[in-house]
Amino acid sequence: MKDEYDFSQSVGNPYLNQSEEAASVQKGSVSATQASSPSLQSIAYSLDALIPGFYLWCGPLKIRIGGSLPEESYPGTIHKSVGIALVLPGYRIYSTYQDSYNPR
Repeated sequence: MKDEYDFSQSVGNPYLNQSEEAASVQKGSVSATQASSPSLQSIAYSLDALIPGFYLWCGPLKIRIGGSLPEESYPGTIHKSVGIALVLPGYRIYSTYQDSYNPR
C-alpha cells in the first residue's frame, strides 16, 4: 500500500477531457475590462469624458446621477473600490479619484 501522494502531478477535472479542460481555463481568464462592472465602467467613462454628474462608488454600491453609458470600445475602468466625484458644467471636476482610467 502506498502512503505517499505525488503532488507533482496536476489534478484536473476528472469529468473533462484535456481539450475541454483547456477551453474552460481559457474562458476563466478575463481581462481587466471584462472583470470590471458595467456600472463602474460607465462612471469611469463619464469622469474621463468630463460629463456633468454626481458619481459615488463604494464596494458593490455604485451611484451615477447624470453621466453617460460608455462606448462599446471604451476599455477604461476605476481601480479604487471607494470614491466620490462631482463633475460640473464648464469642465470643473471635484473627485477623490486621482488614478488612471486605463486598464491594467
